[in-house]
Amino acid sequence: MCGFAGLVQRNPSPEVSERFCALALKTLARRGPDDARTLRRGAVDLVHTRLSIIDAEGGLQPMEDEAGIIVFNGEIYNHEELRQPNTLYASRSDTEVLLKGLNTQGPDFLDRADGMFAFAYLNKAQGKLYVARDRYGIKPAYVLKSADAFAFGSTLQALMPFSDKRIDGQALVEYYTSRAAHAPRTMFQDIREIPPGCMAVFDLRAFTVEMKRWVQDRDIPVSRASEADLLAELDSVLHASVKAHLVSDVPVASLLSGGIDSGLITAIAARYAPDLHCFSAGFQDKRFDESPYAQAVARRYGLRHSVKFMNDETVFGLLDSWPSVMDDANAEPASVLKYVVAQFARDSGYKVVLAGEGADEFFGGYNQYWRFRLAKRLSVLGAHVPMLAGWAEKAAGPRSRIAHFLRQASGRQGFPGTSMPFEPHLVGQMFSGVNTGEYGVDTLRQALFLDQRRRLPDDMLTAADRATMHASIEARVPFVTRSVGDFAASLGDDMLLRGRKQKYLLRQLALRYLPAECVERRKVGFDMPLGRWFRGRLRDVVYDTLANTWQRDFLRPGAMERIVDLHMSGKADYADKIWAFVVLDRNVRALRAIS
Repeated sequence: MCGFAGLVQRNPSPEVSERFCALALKTLARRGPDDARTLRRGAVDLVHTRLSIIDAEGGLQPMEDEAGIIVFNGEIYNHEELRQPNTLYASRSDTEVLLKGLNTQGPDFLDRADGMFAFAYLNKAQGKLYVARDRYGIKPAYVLKSADAFAFGSTLQALMPFSDKRIDGQALVEYYTSRAAHAPRTMFQDIREIPPGCMAVFDLRAFTVEMKRWVQDRDIPVSRASEADLLAELDSVLHASVKAHLVSDVPVASLLSGGIDSGLITAIAARYAPDLHCFSAGFQDKRFDESPYAQAVARRYGLRHSVKFMNDETVFGLLDSWPSVMDDANAEPASVLKYVVAQFARDSGYKVVLAGEGADEFFGGYNQYWRFRLAKRLSVLGAHVPMLAGWAEKAAGPRSRIAHFLRQASGRQGFPGTSMPFEPHLVGQMFSGVNTGEYGVDTLRQALFLDQRRRLPDDMLTAADRATMHASIEARVPFVTRSVGDFAASLGDDMLLRGRKQKYLLRQLALRYLPAECVERRKVGFDMPLGRWFRGRLRDVVYDTLANTWQRDFLRPGAMERIVDLHMSGKADYADKIWAFVVLDRNVRALRAIS
């Protein structure tokens, strides 16, 4: 796992190159603490920092041969089978396999690569630079094109000296609707994030850039197999994925929460790595502590288990440095937990951890997916559903959950996705004349597809990457692979949601591996006592942010003040909304300060 950056100047300046490389090395240092190198070829500067996982000596970057140059971040898990016959390889590294494959096959080679990656590849003969991202967006890549420069890299921080730093208003709306802007948007108008499965192709001679999609979408039919056969296939697919994700020249650990997803990954990994070390977070406040469930999983398999207990001071101490941790704006509170535990694992001597991201988006794990099953049942009422929605609004108010659901079921309200810090009606009160990012989604399969394209890469994987990489830890996500994704896409609705059970098929498999109390308990996400903190120790932070926010140029007057007042008075619990507001304000302020 690594970090990379690069710069192409229309009129090359050694001074600009040196400043860029120095800043890039500094901002990427935590992504790659084991080695740092730069390379200049004509008008092109390349920067790479490395976290050595496989072939420490042979995988040094930037890597160059007679046909091309590459800087690469990630892992190609099937690189051994991708090695081309009659081709001489000088190392065991997946980087060289990727370089040789791109030299001979171009972007078509990527369709065969099973892994997580972002890279910049210079084809010498073509005079073209390719900046690409994996099919699910596990690893980050950003680009900036101005009249005089083309800059790219793993972080926004490395590109900020070339940005005019103007805010993208629609990205701001997307952030408040979905906890993150949707690629290709970022908070800055002139910086674009490469969407999953896409690449930016920069022509050095014409000094132009074009965004292309390298991955091809495929229609996967619903399987007619029996539940028993599907369960066996899921077991086999997950075993193959976890086994591939354990390949490493350094020890691999596991981030273990008290839930199904990380528990199942850990349990399967224990079959291949019986000395697996698990790391969890705990709270002294038992209302927020899930570590006993994680301990139950570790105990079943006789695994080493270490718990990092968090308290108020743990979080308070991170606030000032949080913008440098996250880099890109993200309102996922669980990233705090992920970072603290990742740092704990790093301090314990590990560079690689397994994590459970992706299961909810592929297998139907969010509460909001029930809307589509219930809406199907309500469809028998036909035209009466809008009338019921109207009655609910009059009786309980437009903000009530039943009114909200009936509006969606009647088609009067779109589907904004499942990560929604601010409900659409609140976003409408905050901004005038904006698109709140809702989509016309009618089926569970469409909702899953939307979350796989939006929530998974822009929110969940971004938060996981930043939180772990700032701790110099590589997080591997066995649920987020082509084989798992294709299998999940073949499942009918009843294999995803059945009765009152979400992730039905995955849950049935989990019962084979995990203690029943871990599988059957109500789904909960990581939570912190933010509400209490904002009314207490962090009260001044909130009001200070309100008084000095740059967001006044975009928000309706008094909109955020009303939200804060309702929370502080105890009339509403808007802690997640205030968290989103505060961390965004600090994030953008810190990025704008980079020159």
